[in-house]
Amino acid sequence: MRNIKQSLLSLGILGLALMFADSASAQVLEVVDDRMKPVVERTAHTGSCYTGSSGLVTIPTPDFQKTKVAFSYKQGLWEQDLLINNVKTELEKDEFTAGIRVNIDDNLELSANHLKYERKSTPTFKNIDYKEDTVAFGMKYSAHHGDKDMCMGFTFAPMTAEELNMADIEQIENLRNVYLTISETVSDNLTGFLNLTSAFTKEQKIDFGNGVVQEVNRKDILIGAFGLEYSFADSASVFCEYKVGNYRDIFKAESSRHRLHAGLRLGNQNIQAEVLGMNLSEDNPTMVLGGSLAF
Repeated sequence: MRNIKQSLLSLGILGLALMFADSASAQVLEVVDDRMKPVVERTAHTGSCYTGSSGLVTIPTPDFQKTKVAFSYKQGLWEQDLLINNVKTELEKDEFTAGIRVNIDDNLELSANHLKYERKSTPTFKNIDYKEDTVAFGMKYSAHHGDKDMCMGFTFAPMTAEELNMADIEQIENLRNVYLTISETVSDNLTGFLNLTSAFTKEQKIDFGNGVVQEVNRKDILIGAFGLEYSFADSASVFCEYKVGNYRDIFKAESSRHRLHAGLRLGNQNIQAEVLGMNLSEDNPTMVLGGSLAF
């Protein structure tokens, strides 16, 4: 996984909905104003993003589902090297995510997402080693806006102060947020996405042990993202995300972070397998395997 050196292609999936203009009583066709033209709708996603909603890798997307219930699963092994108290330390995190989403109607989606992970350090720092089960709940509303689609929603996981202190910044970003995504058709098979996410938490006080304590202000976490998705027929899609966040994590002093994620999904509207490449722009990218089943 550490030898991954390039990202998956950034490309996406869509579907076209054709509509007919009403004819006048005299059977004379009327000219349709550009603002009244039919809205392009993409083919419904089967895959879920890390918030539990339908979407790309971590970006929820506007979707008008044909299926009513969907289940998803992801598993990845995350590795990171860092210095703690001038000691080179290896972090390893085994993470599992299982989710369910239910479409109340074509526009409204409810979701629940179960995150289970275990983090270990070598050499061992007892205040870094941690395991946790967390459940997040979300709601997403999708709508048409002219020739674009948009969605807005939130995800919330009830977490204690200790859980917030021990969680990775990306977990907080995916489990406690409000967001807005706008999508636009670029070509017949290519769709672009713009996303703005605000994650919420509290100031963090991290005790690494051995008298090392680090305080990080995470109260205001704002993330902007750009995504692309490209479809190959109806059986495959490739997609990517470029994200910029204005926060600090507990291991870096930078005030911003740039990340690149990408993925591939194979299957149809009811069943899909996926391969995700996470943090492809960093020294330790991660491969995640998963799948989805929809009814």
